[in-house]
Amino acid sequence: MNRIAAVCLMAALQGCAATGVPRTTQPLAWTLGSAEAGAITTQTYRALVQSVKARLPVTAGTPSAILAADGTPLPCTAETAQRPAAVFDVDETLIWNIGHAYYEARSDAPFDEASWAAWEREGAAQTVAIPGAKTALDALRAMGVTPVFNTNRSAENAKHTEAALAHTGLGPAVHAETLFLKGDVDGKSGKDARRAEIAKHFCVLALVGDQNGDFTDGIDNGPVGKRPMAERRGLAAARYGAHWGADWFVLPNPLYGGWNNPPMNRDEVVAPDKRWTYKGND
Repeated sequence: MNRIAAVCLMAALQGCAATGVPRTTQPLAWTLGSAEAGAITTQTYRALVQSVKARLPVTAGTPSAILAADGTPLPCTAETAQRPAAVFDVDETLIWNIGHAYYEARSDAPFDEASWAAWEREGAAQTVAIPGAKTALDALRAMGVTPVFNTNRSAENAKHTEAALAHTGLGPAVHAETLFLKGDVDGKSGKDARRAEIAKHFCVLALVGDQNGDFTDGIDNGPVGKRPMAERRGLAAARYGAHWGADWFVLPNPLYGGWNNPPMNRDEVVAPDKRWTYKGND
């Protein structure tokens, strides 16, 4: 996926040309520099902790935040009820990849796997914890709830992802125990199989992420490929609406995501009857 294309779209919708700010800079500045972005993530993490706290203690049969293949919550077992957990995506959910985002924005470079793999290996010291994340993870651990990490970083770079989480104060993370990566379980970028594996070992009370796929593969992916954007929005609201803010917690990410795969234009996201043009002074 071309993350810079996503940045350019968002910047265009925000009117970067009128401000004179480079198009690739404005979403980066909002995400990493604005007080509002940190306030949103902090309030989301505070709500997460309160939601998990309200569901403790758990027992056999407690509905998990992880869905079965039919879309219903997987029930916790007597064994997993002894191990309550919350599952987190990593990138742009727990940590901001400041160094890599700066590289892409400054060089106007499209996303490529080689530079991202190098960042996974080399960038731990240039990552920062997202506001509210460390406080939330500390609170969960104090309640006896295990943070589990489920990310599409590569399994080949597991030790480097462990180091990034340790550097930001969000660890510990142990590969194949509390850290699940692309290449684990079924080798796919979709996370449903990894979530099912996690559910065998933990009673998962919450999922946290910045993309639809951090919660279920069923929103973005249809029977014959990627769903159209309007269909994704409808499914997220109608079929999965009861989860948002209850046991699913999503954080904003205007830098990149499945919402721009394939790339959209303004005519796709603004319906004809909602468009307006300034006609000047009469």
